[in-house]
Amino acid sequence: MLNPYDDPSLDPPQSNDTNYFNNPSSFAALQNNIFQPYCNNSGCHDGTFEPDFRTIESSYSTLVYQPVIKNSPAETYQYRVKPGESEKSVLYARLLADASGASTFDPNSQVMPLTADIAYDPDQSHIWHGVKDQLIPNIKDWIDNGATDIFGNIPLEPNKIPEMRGCIAFVTGQTTLLSREQPRGTIYIPSNVTSVDFWFSVLDDIQNSSELTYNKVKFSKNLFNFSSQPAYSLEVITPPIIETGFYQSTTDNFYHKYTLNMSSFNSGDVVFIKIYLQDNVNPVTEIPSNGSEY
Repeated sequence: MLNPYDDPSLDPPQSNDTNYFNNPSSFAALQNNIFQPYCNNSGCHDGTFEPDFRTIESSYSTLVYQPVIKNSPAETYQYRVKPGESEKSVLYARLLADASGASTFDPNSQVMPLTADIAYDPDQSHIWHGVKDQLIPNIKDWIDNGATDIFGNIPLEPNKIPEMRGCIAFVTGQTTLLSREQPRGTIYIPSNVTSVDFWFSVLDDIQNSSELTYNKVKFSKNLFNFSSQPAYSLEVITPPIIETGFYQSTTDNFYHKYTLNMSSFNSGDVVFIKIYLQDNVNPVTEIPSNGSEY
């Protein structure tokens, strides 16, 4: 009887020559050589707060193009890691110290990893000090070469859809805001008013609000029936007017305006409003959309 499995070609390989860490500036190597042993410490970047260095996936997803929580005094940084620009990446900045051991990011902050900071390790006996001159350049190289993921893919910069910051109204030709249920409630329009100027404040993460396109507005007496309503063009006014929007602690720029003729409405009517805008990446954004707060 023949044994169909008696074939040397079916034997398991004798050795595995794959070295996932042969490039010290690859993200896999950074996770293995730096983030896991030096940063994933109990009560620190172990999931207690971001960046989360517990796994290679959590490390990457909480670093690249992720917003800064603690910035420098000059507000220099936008992202923890900005691909291609180590000098604009907080991850790299937090590792650097001057000759005295003080953080160059902020003299009142600690150098990372925290347990190797001069405040906790004045004699610089921490093992990090023996390897940092080799490992920190690897992080810099990874960032400057595009901050690729474990498969070598260069990440795309995120682009959020435009968001509403405020809606205000004036009787046409006047400068006194119409009263409303602050900060996001109903705007009350006197019954004798024939024309109202509505102004909208919109924020985009990349473009100036005045650069947004499409720029339409719809009005409806039925909250669930906007599809059949006509769309009117919003004016884009520069410079904008500056007023308080939905957030009472700040002021916002109001670029978008529409003058509404009130002749088709009766006293007591409740009218709902939606605006439609488009940035240079996303499709037309409806604000508010079904299910959104505003």
